[in-house]
Amino acid sequence: MVFAPALRPFLERRPDALDLLEVEPQTLWIADDPFAGPFFEFTPGIEMIAALPGAKLVHSVGMPLGGTRAPEPAQMRLIRATAERLGSPWVSEHLSVAGTPHRAAGFLLPPVQTEAGVAQAAANIRAFAEGVGRPVAVETGVAYLRRKPFEMHDGDFLAAVAEEADCGLLLDLHNLWCNEVNGRVPMDEVLARVPLDRVWEVHLAGGEARDGFWLDSHSGPMPAALADRAAEILGSLPDLGALNFEIYDSFLDDLAPGEFDRIVDSLRDLWEGAGRARSDAPPICSAARHPEVPPTAPEAWEEGLTDAVWQDRPERHGWAEDAPALHLYAALARSFRGSMLVRTLPRTIRYLLLRDGAGMTARLERFFTDRPPRLYAPLEAASFADWLRSEGEDDALALALLDYDSAFLAILRHGEARVVRFPGDPAPVFEALAANRLPRCPDGPPWDIEILPDGFTVQDFAASAASFAPRA
Repeated sequence: MVFAPALRPFLERRPDALDLLEVEPQTLWIADDPFAGPFFEFTPGIEMIAALPGAKLVHSVGMPLGGTRAPEPAQMRLIRATAERLGSPWVSEHLSVAGTPHRAAGFLLPPVQTEAGVAQAAANIRAFAEGVGRPVAVETGVAYLRRKPFEMHDGDFLAAVAEEADCGLLLDLHNLWCNEVNGRVPMDEVLARVPLDRVWEVHLAGGEARDGFWLDSHSGPMPAALADRAAEILGSLPDLGALNFEIYDSFLDDLAPGEFDRIVDSLRDLWEGAGRARSDAPPICSAARHPEVPPTAPEAWEEGLTDAVWQDRPERHGWAEDAPALHLYAALARSFRGSMLVRTLPRTIRYLLLRDGAGMTARLERFFTDRPPRLYAPLEAASFADWLRSEGEDDALALALLDYDSAFLAILRHGEARVVRFPGDPAPVFEALAANRLPRCPDGPPWDIEILPDGFTVQDFAASAASFAPRA
């Protein structure tokens, strides 16, 4: 399973049920800048995962390798240290695009599948493998866009990247299932074209329908039809080393009693039949490609996609038929950004929603359009706080709550106490917010609230990328 904190009760109850935990290291990092860093690892979190039973695999989620943004050396040094500490035999990362080299889109997007795209991805993968000091497997992505006439077939693109980069493949069968259900390309066509002996790992997941698409939402059990297909596919992968299931914490908490046990037991059944190739026939040859229009350079593809998704402006992408998919990407990216704000500024967001729900929704839409995504939740919160003040917010209670929430983020980064000025006794305000009631601004005199670090010190984040020297 991909590790999540909500998984711990299951691991305590059934410690032998899982052979492997997959770790997403960037979920345990903070950063001063999402592109330049420095990046800091929450070391006790990694040590806690290392102490759990079973093997560990490192799955990077911060440096997708399909675009023109080169792998960042400081991030690679941290990932390398984590992989060494956990004994991860390989490191995986997404064969996707997350924006441009200097601007984030807020969601993983498909790369342009051309010869230039192959060369770009392969160069990134080779650099990433050198930086992390491990073999690399790239994950097959979900693509809600239609394949363009000038693009390679999905399977041909994967095969070409894997061969040129000499890397492994993380075959996400639910992503391929989404692509088939959404009408992009049949899964069997993809599997017929990729080198199956390069598949080291398989991901499975559940999804849900939205706006005419089947989403890779990691929201529960996999579809029964996918489970049947997976049983056949796993038997054709001679070098399969890991089978992982993905489910987000919030959905894991919502599962009915016993349902997660059934998911794990079904994975065990699938694993029992894995790795027994039913045919020694090689993959079919790649189909000839006849571009109908001039191919788009990776840089132009990323610029258009990033603006289309970040600002919800499909016309920036240039293909009118993709407008529904781009609106979906924009909605998903904004939902993710909103969830980061709720986690990092919980009292502020709740108060603003209670004060004026419709107005706050419109405000958030303006913020999402005005400011690019910031990738790390504390940075997204700081961007929203700055934007809210620049908009002229003058509600004394809203500003006090914003300072209060922001103080916790500052403590997380610097490990030092913070003093927040509050316009009166804060207790009735917090009690009302906890009960989902709109509080009134307390009468004076103002209070100075000192917030102290609790449960960790700044040294817990001392495992900075700067502390790991490059190795030969």
